[in-house]
Amino acid sequence: MNKMQKIMVAVLAVMFLVGGMTSLFAGGREEDDTLNIVFVTPLVAHPVWDVARAGFEDGLAAFGAEGQYVGPLGIDPAEMVNQIELALAAGADGIISMPIAPTAMRPVWKLCEEQGVPVVFVGSVDPESTSLAFIGTNEANLGAMGAAGIKAHFAELGNPPLYAYVQQSTMDASFANKARDGYLAALKDYAGGFEMVLNEPNNSDMVTAMQKMEAAFEANPEINLVIGVAGEVGSAAAKVVNEMELRERITIIAIDDIEETMDWLEEGSIYGVMAQNFYKMGHYGVELLVNYLNDGTEPSQYNNDSGSIFVTLDNVDSYQSALKE
Repeated sequence: MNKMQKIMVAVLAVMFLVGGMTSLFAGGREEDDTLNIVFVTPLVAHPVWDVARAGFEDGLAAFGAEGQYVGPLGIDPAEMVNQIELALAAGADGIISMPIAPTAMRPVWKLCEEQGVPVVFVGSVDPESTSLAFIGTNEANLGAMGAAGIKAHFAELGNPPLYAYVQQSTMDASFANKARDGYLAALKDYAGGFEMVLNEPNNSDMVTAMQKMEAAFEANPEINLVIGVAGEVGSAAAKVVNEMELRERITIIAIDDIEETMDWLEEGSIYGVMAQNFYKMGHYGVELLVNYLNDGTEPSQYNNDSGSIFVTLDNVDSYQSALKE
């Protein structure tokens, strides 16, 4: 084979590979090909996201796909980007992930688009990036539901003025900001008057969460309500109010039905918990990608609400069944 023939073979090989990638994205796959789907989580060892992992792994088994669940131990958008790039380099067919830091992660979503690898966003959405679908909690609904629970609780106490401390993972986390804003919008017309005294991040770290709360409660003795829009807030607040003997003064509204959080709810230190359906994020994400990659079936809608429910001692034994329904 002469030099020109070798060049022609190489060109044809590249054309074949590019054509193959295009057909995969369009849903044209060989039936015996096993899809590989990668879930890049914002927290690889976190009780909330462990539920999403369970849904993801069950989805892989149910729809005949293979996959990996990867991500950083702490909030680290740069490491998430690195894991997505590694997944692309390894030939992933589809990716499930959360655009937790939209600006920093946009280049990698663009790279997915350029390589023809469909992405399903979970937890939050970046409207400036391309994805096949979004699965997650409707933040406004969550905030409104939590606010309704707060109003009902304090109405029974005579509608005292509310002075809130709001804590979240990071200040640029889309989900946390929208959930927080949902609470604030719904509490504007609270009969006793409402004020957000302080809003701080904890970087999804329990020690940081507790330290900031201790300082906030000491500096602002009027605070009588904690609203958490990050998973560790409930347990951190429960520990701090008990250590500082503020349990009778401060009402805690947490998010995510983590085991420790639910223990504090049943013990009485936490009044209410907004539970999200993380299992559906993982399971339905696999289903959408498999259907699209196998036969080109696009989701019937872009936004898919995974669901949430306000949990108190009144429904703690039944909420999981209600959430699935």
